[in-house]
Amino acid sequence: MLGTKNMILFCEILLSFYLNFNFVSCALIQYNELILEDANLLVPDLIRKYDYPVEVHKIHTKDGFILTSHRIPKSGGQPVLIVHGLLDSSAGFVILGPNKSLAFLLSDLGYDIWLLNTRGNQYSRKHKRFHRYQPEFWNFSFHELGIYDLPAAIDYILSRSKGFEQLHYIGHSQGTTSFFVMGSERPIYMKKIKLMQALAPVTTWYNNGNPIARTFAKYIRPLSSLAKSFGIYELPPENEVWRRLYYNLCSFAFPNTCTYILFELFGVNYQQFNSSLIPLFLGHAAAGSSVKSLLHYLQLVYNEGFLKYDYYEENPRIYGRDSPPQYDLANVDCKIALHYGKNDKLTAAIDVQNLRKTLPNVILDNLISNERFNHIDFIWGNDVKTMLYDDVMEIMKKVENGEV
Repeated sequence: MLGTKNMILFCEILLSFYLNFNFVSCALIQYNELILEDANLLVPDLIRKYDYPVEVHKIHTKDGFILTSHRIPKSGGQPVLIVHGLLDSSAGFVILGPNKSLAFLLSDLGYDIWLLNTRGNQYSRKHKRFHRYQPEFWNFSFHELGIYDLPAAIDYILSRSKGFEQLHYIGHSQGTTSFFVMGSERPIYMKKIKLMQALAPVTTWYNNGNPIARTFAKYIRPLSSLAKSFGIYELPPENEVWRRLYYNLCSFAFPNTCTYILFELFGVNYQQFNSSLIPLFLGHAAAGSSVKSLLHYLQLVYNEGFLKYDYYEENPRIYGRDSPPQYDLANVDCKIALHYGKNDKLTAAIDVQNLRKTLPNVILDNLISNERFNHIDFIWGNDVKTMLYDDVMEIMKKVENGEV
């Protein structure tokens, strides 16, 4: 039987045959060479390409993970920690280049930028005891990001930021979920946060409009068992190999089909999605995470609360009760700005509005005015600067000036 790598190689050969001999009508997409170049650069090289300084830092967590943070340093600048969503990486905040990407915009304003890569993505796959091919390496969800990764990053950054006792925090999607976990479970860290900005915040998925997620959530236990029986603990499996296949398929053979899938997952917005950048997006997306992280989110689809991971029959041993406990969001008492869209299939506006009611110190509730603004527009949108980032920078300025 063909192994996974051989099967993918076989598919790539068939794809190449298809593209070269054009057995089926296919209008091959031609992309700008600079886009293709950026798609294959690592984040530090991408930052250097645009003439910004960059440093690579290794951050050790208490449970043994070694995380990578990409820093755009600014001497004397207020530190800003920016954290990506599920399957993303630090690339999400530099991918659009200067004048558009959040990291560059904030650097231009004089902030000291720290882009964290949480455990399991392509830049943070080291552990003191486990190798990435061991199941133990992948035994984490967004819970562990909140209780280990974020506290380690905050302590590391502040220890290297002379004169600063607080930092700004900006998270997208899972980067918000993990922060709310930290606030609930490690409330002492709220004193170290000057302002937390939540881009497409996720704590509950009860009103999630994603049909794929809602379908998978119905079969979460058999899916979990199936993944375990095949030894699949990482998403996507064999990340680098799978990336070659979907990169070629979606960039050159079936870009319209892949765009449709993206819109089914995140919300339709053709005006804000630049299809000429597909290779760039795909070159950096699906950076990797654990199956358990996805399962934890799926568990929230048919539960109204923000719950810890459900171990089912093991709950009494782990939690001392039959069902998983809720995270206590009343502990998250730092200043918070919420930014969310009307067309986001992963972050329903009503869920964010319910979240606001549980948080004690929300200083901004920003429902983005564009009717089609979706989950990926927060990092890939054509007009994300004017639709969102200008507001992000404005509230930071007000907090810095003591106006709020």
